[in-house]
Amino acid sequence: MLERIQEFADGLNHPEGLAWNPFDRHVYAGGEGGEFYRVSLDGDVELVAETGGSMLGIAVDGSGRVYGCDEGLGQIARLDPTTGKVDVYARGVGGDDMDTPNVAAFGPDGVLYVTCSGEGGRPEILRVTPGGTTERWSIDVPGYPNGCVVLPDGSALLVVEATSQRIVRVGIETDGSAGEPMVFATLPDTDADGLALDAEDHVWATLYRPDGLVRLAPDGTEVAHLDDHLATTLDAPTNLAFVGEDLARAVIANVGGRHLSIVDLGVRGRALHYPEVP
Repeated sequence: MLERIQEFADGLNHPEGLAWNPFDRHVYAGGEGGEFYRVSLDGDVELVAETGGSMLGIAVDGSGRVYGCDEGLGQIARLDPTTGKVDVYARGVGGDDMDTPNVAAFGPDGVLYVTCSGEGGRPEILRVTPGGTTERWSIDVPGYPNGCVVLPDGSALLVVEATSQRIVRVGIETDGSAGEPMVFATLPDTDADGLALDAEDHVWATLYRPDGLVRLAPDGTEVAHLDDHLATTLDAPTNLAFVGEDLARAVIANVGGRHLSIVDLGVRGRALHYPEVP
């Protein structure tokens, strides 16, 4: 499958996070200088805004606004793509800096879950309610929480626990609290990063090291493994997003380089949650 992967867009500042925006039909990606990039499906790259921080994971709401995990400034930055204006959507608990905000994922109710990897010593998952109020949701995923995705029915959050070399499932209880993390899949001898769901309810994980992709069945069993450990095609892949009207292709961010890749994985993606947010 490596031969299917093509360079899609170049000249980005070490992109780590990315997301498909179905409202304006563009891919949005971040850069390590706090950039928000807008990328057409033809691969044209436009710098829309920059914060001076360092942008990691990207999410999109029901109005097409773009949310970036600004690790450099310890907050969630929100971009209005129609104006290029950026504001601060959320800070950490009590207004403090978030400790390495890495990936953000919306639930169907407008709650934004943020994995904070804890390079400053405080790994946690935060829950940002619609409007930007931040709560500490879970401290029970301490092994560098990274990529995450809310399941289609909103019942749980899947989270990469990178240094523990696994993916865990954290239930979202009816009162909004976090359930006890349960191991969904183990990924020995890897440094996994991002997660995405396909239309067959399989889970795709990007492997930052050794470079590659893994496809997991709904029960966590590995069913496919794309190995590029010599980094001949991928370059430290971090996040993957299914794109286009039919979500038939996947775009991959390569933080080790300056480009995005694109590939037909032979399966369509599962649409994410795009809630309306104040």
